[in-house]
Amino acid sequence: MDKKMTWMAALLLSVCAFDAYATQDPTAPLGWVASKTKTSQAKARLPQLQSIICDGKQCSVILSGQVVSIGERVNGYTLTNVSESSVTLSRSGKKWHLALFAENIRTN
Repeated sequence: MDKKMTWMAALLLSVCAFDAYATQDPTAPLGWVASKTKTSQAKARLPQLQSIICDGKQCSVILSGQVVSIGERVNGYTLTNVSESSVTLSRSGKKWHLALFAENIRTN
C-alpha cells in the first residue's frame, strides 16, 4: 500500500510540474516577462434621435427606442437641451447636437 501511495504522489507531482513548465514560453529570452494585455473599454454608441414630442412647455425625446426627458441618461449620454427640431446630449464634458428632419417633429 505504501509503495502504491508513493507512485501516486510521484505521478501527481510530475503532472503538476509539467503543467507549470508548459505555462512558460520556452523560446522567450531569459528573464523576459510577458506584458499585461490591455483591456479596451467598449465605447458607448451615440444614441439615435428618433422623435421629439412637445406638449406645451415640456418636450420628450425618443432616443434609440427609449423615451427620455431633460436630465435623463441613455447609453451614458445625458439629455441637456431639447428644442422643436434638435437635442443636445452631453457626456464627459463633451456635447453632441442631434437634429431631426421636419417630418419627424410632432407637437401636441
